[in-house]
Amino acid sequence: MTPRNYFPVMVLVAASAFFAFDISTDLGAGDESLLHIGVESLVFLLTSVALLMEIRRVLRLRQAMAQDRNKLARLSGELFGVMQKSFNDWGLSPGESEVALLLLKGLSMRDIAALRQVQEKTIRAQAASIYAKSGQAGRHELAAHFIGDLISSVPG
Repeated sequence: MTPRNYFPVMVLVAASAFFAFDISTDLGAGDESLLHIGVESLVFLLTSVALLMEIRRVLRLRQAMAQDRNKLARLSGELFGVMQKSFNDWGLSPGESEVALLLLKGLSMRDIAALRQVQEKTIRAQAASIYAKSGQAGRHELAAHFIGDLISSVPG
C-alpha cells in the first residue's frame, strides 16, 4: 500500500486527536457551554467511527492484495507447469525449452544469445525448431497458445 492510501487514516487520526484534546481542554477550563462540548463530542465520535471504518477498509484491502498475490503466484506456477508439459509434449530439448521461455518473456534473439553465450544464429535455429515442433508460426502464436485460454476467461 502506498502512503497515499493511508492519507485518509492519518487525517482522521489527526482530527480525532485534535477533538479529544480540545474536548479535554474545554472540560478542564470549564468555561465552554454544554452545547459546544456536545457538538465537539459528536464530531469526535463521528470522526472516530469514520477512522475505524477506514482502518477496516485498509485492512480488507491489504488482505485482498495478499490473496491476489498468492493467487498470482499459484497461477504463475501452474502456467509454468503447463508450459513445461507442452515443451515435453512437443519434444523440445532442454536448450530449446529454455530458449522458448526466454522468447515468451520477450527477450530479443540477440539478448538470448548473449545470455546463453552462443551465437545469435544458434538461437534463431533453435527458435525455428521450437516453432516447427510446436506447430506455431512464431513468437506471437507461441505466446497466444499459452495465454489464449486466460484471455478468453476474463469477463468482458
